[in-house]
Amino acid sequence: MGKPKHILVIRFSAMGDVALTIPALLSVAKAHPYLTFTLITRPFYASFFPEHPQIKALGIDLDKYKGFFGLRKLANELHQEHKFDGVVDLHNVLRSKMITSFLKMKGIERVTFDKKRNEKRAILSGKSNKQLPHIMEQYLNTFRKAGYKAELIEGPWLHPIEKTELTQFLAQNNLTEKQEKWIGIAPFAAHEPKMWGMNNIQQLIKKLVEQNYKVLLFGGGESEIEQLEAIEEKEKGVFSLAGKIPFDQELALMKKLDALVCMDSSNMHFGCLLGIKVVSIWGATTPLLGFYPYGNEEFIIQVPKEERNKLTLTGYGNKQATNGYNWRERISVEEVLGKIPF
Repeated sequence: MGKPKHILVIRFSAMGDVALTIPALLSVAKAHPYLTFTLITRPFYASFFPEHPQIKALGIDLDKYKGFFGLRKLANELHQEHKFDGVVDLHNVLRSKMITSFLKMKGIERVTFDKKRNEKRAILSGKSNKQLPHIMEQYLNTFRKAGYKAELIEGPWLHPIEKTELTQFLAQNNLTEKQEKWIGIAPFAAHEPKMWGMNNIQQLIKKLVEQNYKVLLFGGGESEIEQLEAIEEKEKGVFSLAGKIPFDQELALMKKLDALVCMDSSNMHFGCLLGIKVVSIWGATTPLLGFYPYGNEEFIIQVPKEERNKLTLTGYGNKQATNGYNWRERISVEEVLGKIPF
């Protein structure tokens, strides 16, 4: 047994990346029961962390700590309140570097996540097709660099509990008794170039309804809610969750799915953390960067291999095609149906 230590962990965004710190933290905590961790992130992201005696997720409103002096104030507050013995920066951006620099001035050692920028640039430019380790393994490597060796524990890593809001939603929609297969569809992503398109999604939904599957739609934000509710009104056996139940209850319902069809998005990662089957559709990003759906690699859908050099790839998937190549036309509804694992 080692000496008790309290470690600060930093990862502010993006939502899926923050969620994927959960398996790494659980794995390190299990291997080192004398360690405790406080992860600082955005308030909403802190809300979906599981309760654990060694791990505390602390939501920070970064609008209250802007600029050099704001971040110095945050570092001082963290140091005074929590008395950390070390810092693991899993974000490695200017903001997190400044916080860890202020803490280092107080004698707190830091270890920083390697973003593998050179390797990623080589992949995105087409000079390399080397598969990077999954981001969860990369997080674990950062802890190993700090001296806390651990192997990834088996999932599922999220276990949401059904509450009244979900029970009522299921009852109102006659979903209390599960008699058919349930397929979740999450058609959105942070950036439009990553999305397969609503026309394709609607065709897929029609086919699923024809095969007597129940279809549950996931999304958020005013525009997404409107689009999903419009589909719900057109098709029998289709139910939109968007804006109807709290996020933790969306996860509890996602856990009940037989499969989830999604883009390269946070929903993809949540499905994997919950231990369900995840069919993911990829366009303006690539699984080679290490953000692939862990445990669901066999259900990844991409354009034909010989055409991937035509894709306009970025790390975030925020860049429109520059050569007129429309990847959405090269992934058919039939191909997606064929990947759904039953």
